[in-house]
Amino acid sequence: MLNTLRDCISEEIPYFTSDELDHYTCAIIEEFGIEKTFPKTGKRGRPRKPIKEILSSLIYTQVHKYRERGRVTKIDTHLIFGTATQVKGLLLDSPVSNSVNTTFVERNNLTIRQLNGRFQRKTLQFSKKKELFSSQLHLFFGYYHFIRPHQSLRKKNSMLSEKWKKQTPFMSAGITDHIWAFRELYFYRIYSKRGGIT
Repeated sequence: MLNTLRDCISEEIPYFTSDELDHYTCAIIEEFGIEKTFPKTGKRGRPRKPIKEILSSLIYTQVHKYRERGRVTKIDTHLIFGTATQVKGLLLDSPVSNSVNTTFVERNNLTIRQLNGRFQRKTLQFSKKKELFSSQLHLFFGYYHFIRPHQSLRKKNSMLSEKWKKQTPFMSAGITDHIWAFRELYFYRIYSKRGGIT
């Protein structure tokens, strides 16, 4: 999903936090690192392979949880990319959190598991092919943000017919002004930086 994020954001790289799984570091380097090539030396043997360099603006922190008998007893943070000063500045400017944590992504993952059968355990609702799984996941995110009204986002309605005005997450964010129909979402054309209109 990091390649999709890379296509959607501007030049500013977001601040990453995750648990200590090593695969996250490799994926972040692959998508947000800058490829550095080496000139040919003229000597015998294979030329040196290109490597990925990390930009100074890339900041990534891992959260390590220690557990005993299924309960978290201690939490440590490890700075992978960036500096402690950069992290402190980001946390001071953050309107939602003042500590390094994985709370928001864990809440998002729980929501996905609750609403999407393909992420649930011991179920027949699974995808046999990776392409179908990816397509279904993108469709689910579209439904979640454009079509499904959220109780916590509703607003007081000035109309006498209804007390509350229903809102989707993207209505609340100002991206759209109405609740989409499924047909509108399904046939909407998306422009991709890598592959044009899809």
